[in-house]
Amino acid sequence: MTFDVFAVDATLVSDAERMAFDAFPRLVGAGSAQARAEAAVAFADILGCPGEFRQYALGPQAERLVRIERLLRIFRENVELLVHKTWVEKTDEKRKEKHLEELLAFERDFRDGQVMPAFRRFVSLARSLAQLLFGAQSRADDFLLYCFRIEPKLGLFFWYVGELEVQAREAETAAPPADELLTMETLIGIYVLSSF
Repeated sequence: MTFDVFAVDATLVSDAERMAFDAFPRLVGAGSAQARAEAAVAFADILGCPGEFRQYALGPQAERLVRIERLLRIFRENVELLVHKTWVEKTDEKRKEKHLEELLAFERDFRDGQVMPAFRRFVSLARSLAQLLFGAQSRADDFLLYCFRIEPKLGLFFWYVGELEVQAREAETAAPPADELLTMETLIGIYVLSSF
């Protein structure tokens, strides 16, 4: 049984979080750019603050690009701050340095329109950030339950990252999802991590 089915059956999440489990498939299955953007806004409204993500997904492209550029800067600054503020053993300092290098590589790929590499780097960044923040717990079988107990939106975010990981693995053996979907999914992740 998948976590979202378990959580809904066990009523471990609120109605808003339960809505996320329904909204994500609508995002993935949207048939047009407009429908995908609207589904992304609905999904991001659950993970973040309602109404904030709309400016990155809908509206005139020139305005969106300026806003996305600003969001990318905030994302980089927030992740750098999280990495620098995270206490680790002296032996783990190299992991922090590698995380910062990956952050810059992600930003470069995203700006250059290298959609699949940026998508994969984002997933990797989110996973390594979890490891920096939660240590060995981030690899435990009950990590999602742990996150949901700490903060339901944190649990939803890492559930979302898990769904993106599945897409990345499936893209290795099948046709990858459309660049438009991967870009929108990456933007949602950037938006959420920019809010931490």
